[in-house]
Amino acid sequence: METPKHKCGSKTDSRILLDAISNDKLHLARFVLDALDGRIIDSESEGAQTPLISAVFLQDSGARCRFVNLLLQRGASVNLPDESGRTPLSYACEMGHLDAVKILVKSGADPEAADAWGNTALMYAAAAGHSAVVERIPSLKQTRPKCVSISCLPSLYI
Repeated sequence: METPKHKCGSKTDSRILLDAISNDKLHLARFVLDALDGRIIDSESEGAQTPLISAVFLQDSGARCRFVNLLLQRGASVNLPDESGRTPLSYACEMGHLDAVKILVKSGADPEAADAWGNTALMYAAAAGHSAVVERIPSLKQTRPKCVSISCLPSLYI
């Protein structure tokens, strides 16, 4: 499990970055990251949600891709989990955000990383019925997924 590279910057700095992400203010996000030399790139909000996880939640695909790319280019940890052990890839898969899945996988996201309940990104995609996302996960092409959580069985094996 990854740990944050930097625990620097104030909660206010982190809040400004998260607000810039949620309001699609790319220029403000760049400014904050530049001003703080990227020290808050892996900062955590309540629930240990990182800026990268926040970017994955964006509904607009253009904004989502812009922020995911920006944060990864600035050194965000692609596999850094929240307090539940869920990674940005896990959330992107559950929401069916194929654009973010592609960027995260290309950037080294671990599709086998399991959360606190033993669920992987693939399991979340399958449980939510996102077949295009399931097909994109590289591990699926190599091995049949091991289903640890009963909630993923119907989607994976029907």
